Amino acid sequence: MAELSLDDGQILRFEDTGGSGPPLLLVHGLGAPSAFFARTVADLARDHRVLTIDLRGHGATQQGTEGTAGTEGTEPVTVARCAADLHALAEKLDIRRLTLLGWSLGATVAYHYLDRYGSERVSSLVSVEQTPYLLTEGGWPHAAFGSLDATCAEDVGRALGSPDRATLAGLVGSFFAQGTSPVPALLDELTDAAATCHAGAKRQLWQDALRQDWRDRLPSLGVPTLFLHGALSQVYPSAVGAWLAEAVPGARLEMFERSGHLPFLEEPERFHRVIRAWIAR
Repeated sequence: MAELSLDDGQILRFEDTGGSGPPLLLVHGLGAPSAFFARTVADLARDHRVLTIDLRGHGATQQGTEGTAGTEGTEPVTVARCAADLHALAEKLDIRRLTLLGWSLGATVAYHYLDRYGSERVSSLVSVEQTPYLLTEGGWPHAAFGSLDATCAEDVGRALGSPDRATLAGLVGSFFAQGTSPVPALLDELTDAAATCHAGAKRQLWQDALRQDWRDRLPSLGVPTLFLHGALSQVYPSAVGAWLAEAVPGARLEMFERSGHLPFLEEPERFHRVIRAWIAR
């Protein structure tokens, strides 16, 4: 992987794949590093310039500056910091007309990027399987897992920090469509990738994500937006995609009827067609 030195001494690991086609930046989810996108990159890089990064504490990017590995005193990992890292990468590589694709927490990072840094370098947004607000507080019907409250959020935080492989495999398994069983080899591959993520970074990002509320801000992000959702998602089982498409003027919604939280792995051929058509629109 290539390296980018950031203003605080952090080394960000990223990959820049493909040729001179339209640029596409893929931003992964919480506890699920860029390795989850390996098959997506291999396909889309045939006719696009595809960039992936490992957010802080994920995959090949350490939580803290090199040599500290997220030790005491390291700046907490937040959505805002991750968005700033995306901006630094886009500026360093001088990327323009970028399609910004965020999956799960990566979509929230993309929202923050657009809200903070604007659309000078970004031509469109693809938001994959995310809600604008994670908690069911105030009767919000589109919370994570359908009914996430503060108590359940604490349980999720503890699970994210667990070193137990079976617990990690269970979390990854819940990404797949309701009522289905993932191919064991694929589940093992994704669990191995998830195991590279730093427990502290995951917990910090989770706590910050719980404070994010984009319900009122999403309509003003100012770029064409495509929402992609799995009809059988166990992570977001409500009709949150329809809510988002109605809330954001001019937005489009594509439902993946056989997918859960991983449409790019569960229905890859259709996913790639949809992305190509969106970029070429």
